[in-house]
Amino acid sequence: MKPSVGIDVRAISNINRHRGIGRYTSHLVEAIVSASDEFSFYLFGYGNNPPENTVSSEVWKKVADWIEIPVGKSASEYPSPNEYLPFARAVSKSGVKLFHGIDHNLTPFLRCKSIVTVHDLILLILRGPYLGPKSFIWIRAHRKAAQKASAVIAVSESTKRDVHRLWNIPKERIHVIYEGVSYGFEHVDADSLQSYLEKHHIEKPYFLYLGGFDPRKNIHNMLLGFKRFLKTGGSAHKLVICGNVSGFEDYLNSEIFDMGLEESVLMSGFVSDEDLRYLLFGAEALIFVSLYEGFGLPTIEAMALGTPVIASRSSSLPEILEESGVLVEPLDPEDIASAMLRIVSDEDFKNEIVKKGHEKASAFTWEKAASRVLELYRAVLEGGGKN
Repeated sequence: MKPSVGIDVRAISNINRHRGIGRYTSHLVEAIVSASDEFSFYLFGYGNNPPENTVSSEVWKKVADWIEIPVGKSASEYPSPNEYLPFARAVSKSGVKLFHGIDHNLTPFLRCKSIVTVHDLILLILRGPYLGPKSFIWIRAHRKAAQKASAVIAVSESTKRDVHRLWNIPKERIHVIYEGVSYGFEHVDADSLQSYLEKHHIEKPYFLYLGGFDPRKNIHNMLLGFKRFLKTGGSAHKLVICGNVSGFEDYLNSEIFDMGLEESVLMSGFVSDEDLRYLLFGAEALIFVSLYEGFGLPTIEAMALGTPVIASRSSSLPEILEESGVLVEPLDPEDIASAMLRIVSDEDFKNEIVKKGHEKASAFTWEKAASRVLELYRAVLEGGGKN
């Protein structure tokens, strides 16, 4: 009889579905289930079945069962402390021998062996804008779950250091397993790109930002950097801001208006992975000057497509990019502007960055991540979990 493994897929059926953690969950589960016939996999999420277009039919055929986590309506937004006990009971009732927690806010009451993925500790690093009463409860629960787990997966060495320092988890129990380039981000046809840009009224040349709009994303300094870039001779360029701006519309519109950038900034809203490939491929560079990232998935997707990356010299980003991107001080708009200017004015430098970035991105694959995770499953089930 195959050992049974439960996998936390809440992130593909709640508010995180189209965010980094949702994309991480979807790609990793696809790769894990596709690569292994030695385990019986049980997926734990919200609702009766996985949402459409999140688990492929081929992968679904290999899954033993989908198990609904019995919680209230809050599950459609964020994981709630109210689900801790029902979640633990559902896992216990399933009889799985090992449970892999992937989403934030994991129940600390699991009785079976467990592995916990930690994407970042933003709440504890930046605190002020993030650490409220509700988040304080669930970050403590997540810490408890990680401390009880047989092994912890960190998505970068930077996150590993944070987990060890802030949660006092021994380094030998923390395993760094990098994320991978999303499927389909290897190449974009030039004719298809032009058709996409024309359809959406986007003209080259443009820089691209994609991601969220909370304080750590450093939107204010990115816009200031772009404004200063325009004044140095890049007036023909646009800045395309890609992402779901719900809840941030007034803030963004005010920032753009106050800086006089109404004619130079285009907000595309949320786009699918398919469309995201076009936006990344057509951009002069991806601007990713976040104050803190656990990994920074868009950076390797951009590099895989041959698009230069301008990123912060902070948290995990220097580790992920190394010399394959342009690293800047995120709170220095002049530094951001200088990086943008160098990308558009120094062709040899740009070509070298593109070459290094493409080589660097090729090292990040979901198949490699899945292989490492499966090794960890075997080790934990056999009684191990240490490096």
